[in-house]
Amino acid sequence: ASASTTAVLPTPGSPMRAGLFFPRRLSTCMSWESSASRPTTGSICGARSIILSQYTSKSFNSDRPFSACAGCRMRASAQPGASLKIAPPVMLAQLIQALYNIVDSFFVGMYSDDALTALTVIYPLQLIIIALAVGTGVGVNTYMAQKYARGEVREAEYTAGCGTLLELLSWVVFAVIATIFMRPYVMTGTSTPLATEYAVTYGRIVSIGSIGVFLEGNFTKVHQSRGNMLRPMIAQITGAAVNIILDPLMIFGVGPFPKMGVAGAAAATVIGQITAAVIVSFGALRRPPAVSRMGHFIGRIYFFGYSSIFMQALYTVYILALNIILAKFSDEAVVVLGLYYKLQSFFFIPLFGLQTCIVPVLSYNYARADHKRCRQVMNISFLISSVFMLVGVV
Repeated sequence: ASASTTAVLPTPGSPMRAGLFFPRRLSTCMSWESSASRPTTGSICGARSIILSQYTSKSFNSDRPFSACAGCRMRASAQPGASLKIAPPVMLAQLIQALYNIVDSFFVGMYSDDALTALTVIYPLQLIIIALAVGTGVGVNTYMAQKYARGEVREAEYTAGCGTLLELLSWVVFAVIATIFMRPYVMTGTSTPLATEYAVTYGRIVSIGSIGVFLEGNFTKVHQSRGNMLRPMIAQITGAAVNIILDPLMIFGVGPFPKMGVAGAAAATVIGQITAAVIVSFGALRRPPAVSRMGHFIGRIYFFGYSSIFMQALYTVYILALNIILAKFSDEAVVVLGLYYKLQSFFFIPLFGLQTCIVPVLSYNYARADHKRCRQVMNISFLISSVFMLVGVV
């Protein structure tokens, strides 16, 4: 087909299950979408035919294969109207995560007031974990979406592998620092001896066990960069459900579970997080690039992810500063502030889910110089956010 021709390639019985790659000619890009008129079989993408559109572009690398599977899902999700379809499931999963925070505090509060104080003091620390994990994942997500838009699938896969290594390194560094400085940190938020011990115990367990948060932060973004929002949603809901179920069993010692108190609440949290990470790991584990190229990928990941990390970190510093001020009055004041922010998360966390959906869509369309679609996606997102926050005010 010439540069101005659209070629329809029916593929009955094609070996797409094994991964069919289409070679691209020099300085051309291939894109494809579904057509109801030309049925095919054997495609894991659910497409009925492949429409191959070629157009000249000097910005595309001609030595990289284009994966039909990855391109199809991301291309479908990059439509402006698709945001209305993919956002609700992700926002629902985030809403359940917010519900978990409330339920967790409820059971811990039933166990002890000092234990509830401990959870409130550790809450900013957990936000830092999320900031590092999700912020790095946002960088991976954005850069992968750009690479998929340009047909550079191998580069996108290398980005996923590099992101996994960065998350593991972040977990090791954070766990070591948090374990060493946990007690001095806790003492800035409470002066009650029992609450301090509870907080140190809870904080060290969730910090050392935060590997689930870090890995899930990368694996989820890898799936979302491909337009797959279903698996991350299932993982987050399952992880939250496991956490909620195990909380009372491990805190109060129900059935075969020993009574572990605050340590049980922390262990339930870690188990739920690791469960979610295991679910999203399928299909997201990729080989990292060569060591000589690692610096390039690290630089691009944090170029796109540093703003998300710092925004969340600044919010954490704000809560920590308020905790330090209120701790001079009473532990009850610190608890009230923590419960308020957990309740407030009902309205903010789902919007973070919306942000998660639109970032790869914007990155994909921007890389294709489709600025009109970028504006349409932003307008839809502004509308959803405004409606959601208006409901929160009412």
